[in-house]
Amino acid sequence: MAQDPVVLADADNTLWDTDDVYSSAQLALLSNIEVATGKRVVGSNRLEFVREYDQAIAARHHLHLRYPSPMLIRALVAGLSSMASTEAAESVIRGRKLPYQISILEIDSIASEFALALSKMPDLLQGVQEGLQLAKDHGLVTYVLTEGQAEKQRKLIDFHGLGKLVQGVSEVTKSESQFRRLRKRFFPANVYVVGDQEDRDIIPADKARCITILIPSRFRPKWQDRDCGETAFFVANNFLEAISWIVEKEKKELCLSVNK
Repeated sequence: MAQDPVVLADADNTLWDTDDVYSSAQLALLSNIEVATGKRVVGSNRLEFVREYDQAIAARHHLHLRYPSPMLIRALVAGLSSMASTEAAESVIRGRKLPYQISILEIDSIASEFALALSKMPDLLQGVQEGLQLAKDHGLVTYVLTEGQAEKQRKLIDFHGLGKLVQGVSEVTKSESQFRRLRKRFFPANVYVVGDQEDRDIIPADKARCITILIPSRFRPKWQDRDCGETAFFVANNFLEAISWIVEKEKKELCLSVNK
């Protein structure tokens, strides 16, 4: 069994700036829908308009934030004609006919452009390269955990030249039981979980008695508790700060064990 401390790092918005990619893609999506409908958003916060409908669907759909993008397009079409986000979300999930529609061909075309925009390689977030190097230098073994596609994360690791700093990538559903299995797998090593979302990363890992570090993302869904960081052992500003905290904690534990 591995004795070296293990770091289980979330990927999106913990290692790379996925939020920036999504923001740009969602704004372009809205512009394309406006062209197709001839209607425009009332108000200046265009991104907030998109995310209101996006989160209304995600909060109700069994695939959560991974629901099919044509649903968002149909909901936004309805939203541009003043249908409330909750009503639009319920309608598209249940497959109801909406009073405000565009053609299937237009929906498919807009969805394809949206998918292409989302395929852009996100930039590394501040402190990631340095944090991963610090982890390796101090004997921490780092794995990337994702609820998305593992192959996509491997491509990003290679794209950013991080292959020698990451032990592997695991595609998992982040649940208490899954984190318990991971903790058992790496026992007796300390298992640290680093992530940006309290509900998906921190709370289930904490229940499994992993040591949790939250790096709050700029994007926080409305369904999350606004008391950010109450569950985490430590709240960091970036990945380097998170790893530095882990390194110091391990040093203290080593000193205590030596002095016993």
